[in-house]
Amino acid sequence: MAADSIDPNDIEALRRRLAELEAGQAASLTGSGAVAQGGSDALGERSVKVEGDAETIVTGIQIVTHYHAAAGGRLTKEQIARQVTGYLRWLCARTECIELRGIERAGGAPVVMLPLETAYVPLQAKWMAGNGGDLPLSKVLGLGNRLAIIGGPGSGKTTVLVHMAWALASSLLSGEPEPARSRLALKKAIEIASPPQSMPRSRKPESTAPRFDEIDVPPSELPLPIFVPLASFARYRRNLPANVPPRERTLAHFISYHLTERQADFDLSPHFFVQVLQDGRDILLLLDGLDEVANESERFEVRQCVEDLVGGRETMRVLVTCRTVAYRSGRTALGADFREILVRPLDFKAHIAPMVRQAYDCIYPQDAAVRGERVNDLLEGIRRLEEDRRTRLGKDAEALVDSPLMVRLLLIVHFNNRRLPDERADLFDKAINALLQVDYGREEGDIRELSTDWKPFRDMAQHLAFHMHGQGRDQGREIEDAALKAALRQDTDFKPRIDDFLQSARQRGSVLEERTGVYRFIHLAFQEFLAARYLREVIGGAGGHPAIVKRLEDRLSDPWWREPILLLAGYLGANATKSAREFLAALAQAGKTPDARIAAAELAGTAVLEWRESGAALKADCAARIIELLGDASVLKGSKPPLRARIGDLVPRLGDPRFDPGCFHLPADDLLGFAPIPADPEFRIGTRQSDRERVAKIIGYEVPLHEINDTPTPTSAFYIARYPVTVAQFRAFLAVTGAVPSDPKALRDPDSRPVRHIGWREAIAYCRWLHQALLQGSVLAGSEAARLVRQGSWQVSLPSELEWEVAARGGQRHLVYPWGDAQDPNAANCGDSGIGDTSAVGCFPANGFGLYDMIGNVWEWTRSHYAGGYGEMSGSAPEDLEVGDVQSRVVRGGSWGGRRDGVRCACRSRSRSDFRPEFLGFRVVLRSAPVS
Repeated sequence: MAADSIDPNDIEALRRRLAELEAGQAASLTGSGAVAQGGSDALGERSVKVEGDAETIVTGIQIVTHYHAAAGGRLTKEQIARQVTGYLRWLCARTECIELRGIERAGGAPVVMLPLETAYVPLQAKWMAGNGGDLPLSKVLGLGNRLAIIGGPGSGKTTVLVHMAWALASSLLSGEPEPARSRLALKKAIEIASPPQSMPRSRKPESTAPRFDEIDVPPSELPLPIFVPLASFARYRRNLPANVPPRERTLAHFISYHLTERQADFDLSPHFFVQVLQDGRDILLLLDGLDEVANESERFEVRQCVEDLVGGRETMRVLVTCRTVAYRSGRTALGADFREILVRPLDFKAHIAPMVRQAYDCIYPQDAAVRGERVNDLLEGIRRLEEDRRTRLGKDAEALVDSPLMVRLLLIVHFNNRRLPDERADLFDKAINALLQVDYGREEGDIRELSTDWKPFRDMAQHLAFHMHGQGRDQGREIEDAALKAALRQDTDFKPRIDDFLQSARQRGSVLEERTGVYRFIHLAFQEFLAARYLREVIGGAGGHPAIVKRLEDRLSDPWWREPILLLAGYLGANATKSAREFLAALAQAGKTPDARIAAAELAGTAVLEWRESGAALKADCAARIIELLGDASVLKGSKPPLRARIGDLVPRLGDPRFDPGCFHLPADDLLGFAPIPADPEFRIGTRQSDRERVAKIIGYEVPLHEINDTPTPTSAFYIARYPVTVAQFRAFLAVTGAVPSDPKALRDPDSRPVRHIGWREAIAYCRWLHQALLQGSVLAGSEAARLVRQGSWQVSLPSELEWEVAARGGQRHLVYPWGDAQDPNAANCGDSGIGDTSAVGCFPANGFGLYDMIGNVWEWTRSHYAGGYGEMSGSAPEDLEVGDVQSRVVRGGSWGGRRDGVRCACRSRSRSDFRPEFLGFRVVLRSAPVS
């Protein structure tokens, strides 16, 4: 029996109990068509109109008929209609408005209520898999019966479900198509009538398969919405005794308990929801917040309960919401029959502007002039805020105002302060202060008292936030009543105020929310900021920035603490400039382990970029610290590649001291990054025949025949670039020459990453330009590299295959990899390194010649033809630079997505000259021999 199936004995007991409760109240219903009672109007087939309540109950929805049949006819349709109508009225009341808390209005209501009917702005989404266009979230119900809506914190996922519940409840109550028809786009398939059988054979369609069309779902057939917070379900299961029957742990049983026993505003049988879930035909199940199940193992159990409930019920419509990060966990993602939809960031014109206008419509309903002025000022402030971020953080910086949560925060702060702050921390600070000072229309004396008592509540909130955050990602999102009180009692000043603080949370909503004895901050961002504020005001207040850094030592590389640390820096910057500089300087030098040292420097650098008053000196210090760490072999060996990749992307934004912007972003040394490679008269390219079996065991694949070579291939001395050509270097080439990249994606990566999406001829064009710049240009004239070109006839080119391998081995002739004979994902950016993309040059250890990224990161073009074997290792034939694009060229080195047989010294592959993939770049050489 499925986990959510119902015992027949329970159903029979349900029927008997319903009959007892409703005895004597039945109305006679026979056949189909209209029923009229007490002079009421006949309404039509399957419709019922019941008089006697304060409001007329009118419903003809299918679920009444189906439940009536499931109850064995012992409960009349009128009684079911009355009960369902009570539920729908309750649901409408709970979902018809969006609350905007924290607006200061003299003597006004504490909360601005934004009616969903006018204030809801449909958001956009996209399929998580595939490259399809945008999808309106308001229309997703037409896309399938199993949907998972995935998005970041505050992205509007819950509001989408609330809006669906309201629209359906409203249409079901009224019996009218609107608002459900236009807002939800529910469709049903109908079979188109077949041609008459008497039609001549010659005129009949070739196919006899049924034909279908789609029409709007009639109001009577709309599904009954059921909204369920999954965090409450997890808590319910957690608190059940160990010996309860298995069915009491099911989601169906919980929904019945949650809606009929925990709510008192409607009168439905305790078994109503169990029965309609068992049937599954006439409902829309809205399951909110899979990510809000705090413990990963519990998330897995709740996910399994969802799948148990929907399994085998193909007609049941189910929507589940979850945060992006939590959903991508292997134990959280739902089964393959759930289609995954990702909420898109807000668009300024389509979403942000309408949200602002509609909110101010509700705040100033009678004053159009003031309303228009405030709307224009806030929208202009958002534009300035985003433009300033792009100026400081780069044109590709993520928008600050990208979610409905951020729009609401900006509304609160803008209304109360008449301006917008420049930093996130300042924004959160003002928003939290506003929320804690909500005016509840008290008497004047109470209002004066409220103006002072909110600050202790803020102190308690930040104490609680730091305590909760210290529990870690799995346990730190929510706290039960007893644990909360115990945490607050740690400070004796809080003891007299704990009950008032909790009462405030229950009644006001404020920064905390309470759900059946369990508390959480209304958004994780508030918890993160308040934890940061605690660090500054309490920890820092007692011991200064050294005490803060010491408290953070064990948390530096923990992603759970990343945002509080960044918000701490922003809060310091907004309130204590000197302290902020001292803290960031100390943070950059912090860390006990390699991972912690990398993470600390990255956090300091990111915070410096976000703080507009940080100054050039602090940026330079952070950049120098990062380069120092990337040059430390022990740090590179002991730190995780993804951490190094993140810190590598940060360097060009701070100002990469390795490269000289005045010299086309080439390395800042006299040789412009060219490293000398000595002649090797005894070198042999490729893999020896005698080593073939040994190498195959190491790499897990057979060594291809075209890689085998036992013939000496001596090399002359040459110079090769220490790094692959970077995005910044290639952009400088384009700027000087006026050339346009064949693929615009070539310039999308951060400046210090290797350029990619470059064809072989574009690489050759770069070499020829650089050669001329060294030979005749003024910018590079004083360098040693220019002297070699001008006086020694050295030439810039792509390396030959032979030159590339000599350089890649770093003086180690017989090793499989430059570092040894064992694959090491910590030594090169490859498929096993966990980065999943290119990384900034220099994030992995150099080889014996001081060269970076020879192995991994990107495959590299050579000037050599691919001819099966190695061909001639001297002369011009295998390196002719004028052969057409169809000619394949040798590529070497493996890439960020490569398996271990590709990221090694002897591996060779090929590519057409006009191919521009995302895993292929190049580096250059200076060679004395002519290049054909």
